Amino acid sequence: MIAIESDTAACQSCYVLRPNRSLSWRQNLGVFCGLSLVTLMLVFPLVAMGFWLVLPFAGLELLAVGAGLYYVSCRCHECEVICVATDSIQIERGRRHSRQRWVLARQWVRVVLTSCPRQWYPSRLHIRTQGRTVEVGRFLVERERRELAQELTRRLHIYP
Repeated sequence: MIAIESDTAACQSCYVLRPNRSLSWRQNLGVFCGLSLVTLMLVFPLVAMGFWLVLPFAGLELLAVGAGLYYVSCRCHECEVICVATDSIQIERGRRHSRQRWVLARQWVRVVLTSCPRQWYPSRLHIRTQGRTVEVGRFLVERERRELAQELTRRLHIYP
């Protein structure tokens, strides 16, 4: 998902990139609790009948599902911010706060969208300048990545 903010205090335009999220953190916890409840309701009668070996495997299953939901939820909260100023481009990446930051000189920047010769791999959007390359929009769908490449190219060729 791409959100565009124009004429902010520090830059001419700012692009905020986030992956599409189907569920919030609370909703993921609700799904996990519901799944745990159903699993335990099915396991406890089996344990009461003497099939006690089912309990550790059900626990391992819930642990694996919980770890998978946690990993996916963390990845869905990634954010990339591209700020285009009059003389530079600032790219920040992180979850809650900026973990990585690049500042590139605007006059030397090129936006490169490379598509894979095989159709089953997604394209890659790179911002290049003077031997440095930063990949942006890894989590975007193909259409959004092409639109972002066109918008960035158009924005960079407009001189202040």
